Amino acid sequence: MKAYSPQDKFRFLREFKSYNKQIKKLLEDEYGLKFARKASNMIKKEFKLLLEEMPYIGGDENPLTITLTSSTRDLAVYLVLKRMGKDVSEIGKICYQYAEEYFKNNSDKIMSMDNPQVINYLKYLAEESKKRKYPENYVYEFVEGEDFDFGLDFTECAICKFFHKKDADKFVPYICATDIPESNYGNLGLQRSGTLAEGYSKCDFRYKKGRKTKIASTVKKNLD
Repeated sequence: MKAYSPQDKFRFLREFKSYNKQIKKLLEDEYGLKFARKASNMIKKEFKLLLEEMPYIGGDENPLTITLTSSTRDLAVYLVLKRMGKDVSEIGKICYQYAEEYFKNNSDKIMSMDNPQVINYLKYLAEESKKRKYPENYVYEFVEGEDFDFGLDFTECAICKFFHKKDADKFVPYICATDIPESNYGNLGLQRSGTLAEGYSKCDFRYKKGRKTKIASTVKKNLD
């Protein structure tokens, strides 16, 4: 089975460094310096372990690899803080705060969903996903727009699959909620009525640039 190369893992760890630095700051603000230092060191060790288990879903050939790797960083935070006695809503809030700050400061890195090349690429990737070349990958359908630009219906989720193996199902809805700041700061106009992680039969993404973000979430009330 194909796996991430040593170069891939080195890159993931390099990107993780700045992530963990910001998480440490958020933890310090919430729980104090002593707790933050201990947690930060444990999170780094946890992420290294998770990298050895993280499923391969196509690497750089699959743009959704980044959603899995970034979510795995959050998984490391969840697993460590859970062991340190924090509940899922506390942990989810920390990760959501990170996402809010990241997308606010890096809106230029959010993929433009009205680019014809992006749309055609997503059509291709949706068809490829149905072949299930990588069993732990996402599976989704491209939906032609009506009162929206286009949509994606996900019927299988790589994050859900991996998190389930780590007994972290309750944490996945907090990952889903981070699509809210991404849509807001990226002007994506994302609307979604439900997700697989929250018990729905699919994640129904509907994009329309410029409109208001409207994402149903079972955990958003815990994040305000």
